[in-house]
Amino acid sequence: PDQHAINLLLSGLSSEDREVLAGLLAHQVETGVFETLKVLEYHGIEPFETGYEGSPYHDFIGRLDDWGWPDA
Repeated sequence: PDQHAINLLLSGLSSEDREVLAGLLAHQVETGVFETLKVLEYHGIEPFETGYEGSPYHDFIGRLDDWGWPDA
């Protein structure tokens, strides 16, 4: 019931429009995670002080681009 308005909106969109909306929302989530990781590193919050390949947000962006995880 709490998603009724969203379901009505989505049901009125074409599949192409739903794909565009999904891409927009996914990008916003990625941006939010990236910015959060930057702030956590800046303030020295454990375990976000360093990353595998520089900083935690570099690691995040790398994984989005399908980089493999480095060997430990």
